[in-house]
Amino acid sequence: MTYKEALDYIHSLYWRGKKSGLLKTKELLELCGHPERELKCIHIAGTNGKGSTAAMLDSICRCAGMKTGLYTSPYIVRYNERIQVEGKQIPDEALVRLTEYLAGLAEQMEVPPSEFEFGTVLAFLYFKEQNCDLVILETGLGGTFDSTNVIEHPLLCMITALGFDHTAQLGNTMTEIAQAKAGIIKSGVPVVFYGNNKEGEAVVRQCCETLGATFSMPDFSELVCESVGSLKECQRFSYKQWKGMILALRGLYQQKNAALVLEAVKQLRLQGVALPESAVRKGLCQVQWQARLEVLREKPLLLADGSHNPQGMAATVESLRQYFPEKRLQFVFGAMSDKELDVMLPLFLPLAKKVYLTAPSMPRAEAPEQLLLLCEKLCVPGTEFVVCPKITDVLSFLEKESEEEIIVIIGSLYLVGEIKQVLM
Repeated sequence: MTYKEALDYIHSLYWRGKKSGLLKTKELLELCGHPERELKCIHIAGTNGKGSTAAMLDSICRCAGMKTGLYTSPYIVRYNERIQVEGKQIPDEALVRLTEYLAGLAEQMEVPPSEFEFGTVLAFLYFKEQNCDLVILETGLGGTFDSTNVIEHPLLCMITALGFDHTAQLGNTMTEIAQAKAGIIKSGVPVVFYGNNKEGEAVVRQCCETLGATFSMPDFSELVCESVGSLKECQRFSYKQWKGMILALRGLYQQKNAALVLEAVKQLRLQGVALPESAVRKGLCQVQWQARLEVLREKPLLLADGSHNPQGMAATVESLRQYFPEKRLQFVFGAMSDKELDVMLPLFLPLAKKVYLTAPSMPRAEAPEQLLLLCEKLCVPGTEFVVCPKITDVLSFLEKESEEEIIVIIGSLYLVGEIKQVLM
C-alpha cells in the first residue's frame, strides 16, 4: 500500500458492516494478540473538552519523563494526528505497515470493522510497539459502546463537561447522555468528573457507587482566574494549592479543564504515578492543541475554534467577549445539519457584524443557503450575511478584508480542518 491507499482503505470502512457493541473491536484485537492488555491507560469521555483535557495530561506526563501515547478524534488536517507518541504523529510508514497487517486480519472477520474500530486497534498496536509508559485514550462517541471501551483496567476514568450532542445515538435527555458517558467506568477504578451538571452528576455518582469506584470532581469555587492573557500571552490561574499556574491554551473555559486535570493528577499520584509539581507546571505552560481559539493568521487576525454544539459555542463566545470587549467581529460559520443550529446561532450572532456562511465537504453539512434562512429568521440588526458555497470562496473574501478585522472560524472541526489545509 501507499499512504493514500492506506487512508482510502481506512475511510472505506466507514460505511461497511456497521454493528453496535464492542464485539468487532474485541474480535480484531483477539486476532492481533490483544495489544491493549499490555498498556496502562487513562480513559476520557465527555461532550466538550475531551481533546484539551487529553492534551494537558499528555503534556504533563511527558514533562514527568514518561513515554506517552495519545489517541484522539477527529483529526483536523491529517489522519496521523489521531495517534501520537511523545507528541509526534504516527509516521506515514508505520501507518501504512500496520494498516496492511490489520487489513489482512480484517478479511478473516465475518463482519468487517468500522473505520473507528480499525483505527482504535491500529493505535493500540502502535502504542505497544513503541513501548509507551502511559496511553491517554479519548472516546469517539459516547462511552459504553465506543471502541476504546475495550480497556478492562484503566488507571483512571475521566468524564469531561456534558452537553447535548449526538442525541440521535446517545439519547435526548441528560440522564441518557450521562449514562452513555459513564459506560467507561470500571469496577474499582477512580473517576474524575467535570461536574457543573446536576443530572449528569447523579448518574455518574450512582455508577461509581455501584461499581465501587472512587468519585471526585473539581470545586470551581476554588478556581481563581488571575488573567486570561492576550492571544499572544498565556493565562494565569490558581486552583486550591496550585498557585500561579500558567496555561498555554487560550479561552477562559480552558481554566476549568485545567482544574479537572489537576484533580486527575491528584488521583494518579494516589496510585503511585510520579507527577512532580515541576512537571505539572511545565506541562500546562507548554501544552498545545489545535482548533481551540487557534491563531491561523495575524493580519487580519484569523482565529479557529471547533465549537460544534451549544455548550461549546457558549464557552467560546464567553472567551471572545473577554478578549474583545465591546467589539463586533466577523465569523465564518459552517456546521453539520444534525446540530442544534437554532440554539448555536443566537449565541454568537450578537457579536457579529458579518458572517460568511459556508459548508465543510461532508454529507451531513448544512447547506449555506439553509443557514441563511435560519439567520434571517433571527432578525439580527446590522449583521451582514454572505453565502459562500465553497471554502475557497470564503478565503477569497477574507483576502480583501481590512487588516484591522477580527475573524473567527466556528461551528465545526471539519470546517476548521478544511480551511487550515487550504492555508498550509
